[in-house]
This record gives sequence, C-alpha cells and structure tokens, in this order.
Amino acid sequence: MQAHQYLLSICVPTYNRQFMLERNIAFHLEQFRKSGIAFELVIVDDCSTDETAAYLQSLAAVPEVNAFRRLKNSGFVSNYAFAMQRARGKYAIFLGDDDLLIPEKVLQYIRMMELDPNLGVIQAPWMLVERRGGTDRDMQPFYDIPAGGLRHRKGDMPSLLNMILDLHVFPEFMIIRRDVLSRSVSEPAPFIFWAFLYTARALEQADILFVPEPFARVTAVSDDPRLQQGNKECMFEWDKYRGGLEYLVSKSQRLQPANPASAAELQGRLNHFMRVRQAVALRLHVAAHNWAEAYVLYHRMSVYGPPPLSAEKYDEICKLAGLVSASREAGSYSAQPIVVDPMIDRVTLQLLPADIRSRVTYDISSPFMSSEPRAYLRLDTEFPANPGPRDAVFDIRDYIAQFS
Repeated sequence: MQAHQYLLSICVPTYNRQFMLERNIAFHLEQFRKSGIAFELVIVDDCSTDETAAYLQSLAAVPEVNAFRRLKNSGFVSNYAFAMQRARGKYAIFLGDDDLLIPEKVLQYIRMMELDPNLGVIQAPWMLVERRGGTDRDMQPFYDIPAGGLRHRKGDMPSLLNMILDLHVFPEFMIIRRDVLSRSVSEPAPFIFWAFLYTARALEQADILFVPEPFARVTAVSDDPRLQQGNKECMFEWDKYRGGLEYLVSKSQRLQPANPASAAELQGRLNHFMRVRQAVALRLHVAAHNWAEAYVLYHRMSVYGPPPLSAEKYDEICKLAGLVSASREAGSYSAQPIVVDPMIDRVTLQLLPADIRSRVTYDISSPFMSSEPRAYLRLDTEFPANPGPRDAVFDIRDYIAQFS
C-alpha cells in the first residue's frame, strides 16, 4: 500500500462564495486538529471574481491548506473532479463550500475502512440543513438506507442498480480510498449523472458500503439567492439521471444478460424512477415561476403516466409560459422598460420570473432613453394607441397559442 502524507483529504471546490468558504475552512481546521489525525483541506477556486483568491493567499502559511486556482472557470463537476484528484490523503471526501462534515462520523467510517482492506468506498446520505439568519436547522437525510447498511461487492453492478432504483439513492457523498479515486473520478463525461458514473467506476475497483447515518451536513435552504447545485441538477439536468441509469444497466447486463420479460420490467422501473425525478423538477420549476420549463416537463411526464397536473393548472402554465416567452423577446428588443398592457393585472405579473418583473412597467410615458425604441406587451388589440415607428408590439395571445 502506498504511504500517504495524510490520512484524510477534505476536497472543497469553490466559486464566488468567500464568506461561506471561510466558515468551512475555520470549522474543519478546528475540528480535525482536535482529532489528532493528519489531514489536509484541498481548496480549488474555479476562477472566482470576489475576494476568494486573496483570502486563500492569506492562508498560504497554514500547513493543512492546499489551495489551487483554475486557469478558467470550468463548472461544478469539473472543479469537483479536479479537487478530488489533487488529494494526497489515503482517504478523500468531497464537500461543498457551504457544507460541513460531521467529524465523529467521518472518523468512525475511516476506522471501518482501515480494518477492511476490501472496502474502498463508504457512501452515506447527507443531512439536509436549513441555514437562515446565521443559524442551522437539521431537516432530514436526503435518502434512507436500512439499518446495518448495504454492501456491494466489487463488480456487482446489478446489486448497485437495484438499490438505486428501489431506494432512489443518489451516491454523491463518499469517503473514498485514494487508489480507488484515481481510477474513478475525472472530467465529467457527457449525458450522464456524475455520481452514478463515479460510483460505478469505484465499484469496479473495490467494495462499496452504503451506511444509514450521514457524515455531512449539506445546505438545502439558505439566505443565499443563488441556486444550490443539487437543485440545479434536479431542475435542469435530470435527463442525465436516465443516462446514468442506462450506463449502470449496460454494465449490469454484462454480468446478467436480460431476457424480454426482465427487460420490460426493468424499463418500467427506469420510467418510474425518472417520473419521480421529473415530478421533483416540475415542483421546483413551478415554485421558481419557470413556466416554459414546467410546460415541457408536463408533456414529457404525460408519456409515462397520467397527466401530472390538473387541467386548470396546466391552462395557467400555458398562459404564463406564453407571457414569459413574449416578455423575453420584448426584453431582447429594447433596453428600455417593457410596457405592459393594463389588461394584464398585477397578480399575473407577480407570477413572472424575477428578472422579467424587474423590466416591466405600466408607465407608457417618459422613456428614459429617447433614442431607444420601446417594446410593448399587448392583449388588447388597441394597445398601444400610438406606437413609434421603431417600436415593437408583442402580441401575448400569439405566444400563448404556441403553448396550447
């Protein structure tokens, strides 16, 4: 076994969240220094434009901090992989810059791995945390693992696949042995959910144990207005879940070729898994007032089961998607505020995404840039009464018709 300078590497990709990163580093330095183990914090700045670089430079003399800055912004998964590959510890853990480990659980699981040379990875659900007003409140684990855990022997892809499909497990937080990591984690492949890919690769190298008790507290709700990475994946990248499942199926069928009956059953399980994930995405898009996205999700979900929304809610989504589409085109036509037909009430305007709400006005007078044309959103065919020769009128009814 290779000798390692550290027992544990805590790998933290970061981007433009200096205030959260400071909390992360201070907590882990304090807690793991108390533990007495040799550890490092691998921090990778994905070309932040705030004061992150200066803050990390101020830590240059801290022996446990090993900081890097990417040459160009590469996105979360690329930065995650880059950070993990910089680990010099015998074991490595990925952690978001706004998340915190549970040190006693980390040490417990490392001891388990030290006693079991066949065990290359321990996976666990993460504790969802609501972080508002400077206080933290534990919510619940992201998924559930039965008491005693679930162990998958090296190469047993069917076992891993069945667990993911049955329990809706998302294998994102792991303690991984460095020799396993080196053959599992790299730049993300296209069309596939990174956690399914990395876990499958790791299972080809060693046993993986899924345990029920979390070793990390992960921000689910916070005062930070930016979209959490997990929500971003649920809302906009859920198609990659199917890609990950299909990859696991392909690997599994090398060991257990499917017959027509088992293939049909498996297809049904895949569709059920994806419909559940689409339902989560649909709920999040509706909450975020992303009406065009909700419209498309409604139709994709309807292929595999009953319509996911009532007829009344679907009709509302169609109208709002049309309004949003018209508004975005109007916003790209002129830098001036978008003038809204008085027939569109204020309650409806509050259902538009925030970036559009900030651009619209009922005030048809006094343009702030007289040289710029104006854009109008129209319901009444008589509106606006006297548009200028370079002004543009966007008929909302036409856009709504596109989403019928």
